[in-house]
Amino acid sequence: MKILLTAIGKRVELIKHLKTRFTVVGADCSDLNPAKYFVDKFCLIPRVTDGEYIPTLLRVCKEEKIDYLIPLLENEFPILDKAREDFEKTGTRLVLSDGKVLDICKDKKKTNGFFEKYSIPAPKVIGENETCRYPVIVKPADGMGSAGVYSCADEDDLKYALKKVKDPIIQEKINGTEYTMDVLCDMNGKVIYVVPRERIEVINGEVNKSVVVLDEKIIELSKKVMGALNKEGKAVGPYTLQCFKEEDGSLKMLEINPRFGGGVPLSFAAGADYAEALSCIFEGKEPEVHPVKEITMLRFSESVFVQ
Repeated sequence: MKILLTAIGKRVELIKHLKTRFTVVGADCSDLNPAKYFVDKFCLIPRVTDGEYIPTLLRVCKEEKIDYLIPLLENEFPILDKAREDFEKTGTRLVLSDGKVLDICKDKKKTNGFFEKYSIPAPKVIGENETCRYPVIVKPADGMGSAGVYSCADEDDLKYALKKVKDPIIQEKINGTEYTMDVLCDMNGKVIYVVPRERIEVINGEVNKSVVVLDEKIIELSKKVMGALNKEGKAVGPYTLQCFKEEDGSLKMLEINPRFGGGVPLSFAAGADYAEALSCIFEGKEPEVHPVKEITMLRFSESVFVQ
C-alpha cells in the first residue's frame, strides 16, 4: 500500500516508522530537505500558496497510484479538504479530519468556544478590554507552535504584545507541567492510541526531551476531547493535544492539532505502533492495540551529506 506524505522536511523518524508497513512517497516544496533521502520516492511540488499546488499533488497521486495522502503541514489542511473529492476520484483518500473539525482546531477562539460547549477545562480567555490578573499569555488565534506567543507580567507587556500580534487571544497563564498527547483515530473517529508525554525541554516549539507518563486522567480527558470533536464533525487520523497539569492535579486543555506531533517518535518507541494500526485501518480490519511503556526520549542532531 502506498501513502504520500507532504511537507516532509525533517520528518525522518516518522518516515522510517511508516516504512515498516507502507511504501512511502514524500513531497516537499524544497529540494533541500533531509527527509527526501529516506522516502521510497521524492516529489518536488509547489508551495501550498501556489495555484499549481493541488493540480501537482493530484498528478502525483495518479501517477504513483497513491492509496492514502497524509498531510503534515497545517497550512495545507483547508486547501486539501476542499479538494477531497478530486483526490478520491484519482483513487486517493485523505487521512484528514473534515472542515468543521479543522476550523475548530485552527482558530484558538473557536477552540476555546468548543472547550466551553463541552465543559472541557481550559485556561480562561480574557477580553481585550476586560480587567485581568497577571501574568497572561497573548498569542495569535491562528498561530502554530510557539510563534508569536508573549508572556505578559503587567499592563505594559500586554500593550506591547497586542501591538505585535494580529488577531490576538489573551489567556490566563497556567503554572504546572505541560503534556503532549499523541492520539491516533481510525477513519470513523474511534480512538486507537492515546500516549501522554511530559515536555521536559522544548527548543523553538519542538520537543527535545520528553518522557511518556501514563496518567489515566490525562488519557480520559484526551478521549473526552476526541469524542466531543466527533460530535462536531469527523476527527480522523493522527492528533496532537496539549494540556497543563497544575500542582493540585487539575488539568487544563491548551490546544488541539489534527496532525502528527514532532515528538511522536517517542510514542512509537513506547509501543504505539501507528504504522501497524493504520495498515489495519486502511484494510478494514480492527487494529491490535499494543501496551505502551513509560520511556524517555533525548534528542540530538544528525546530518545528511549530499554531493
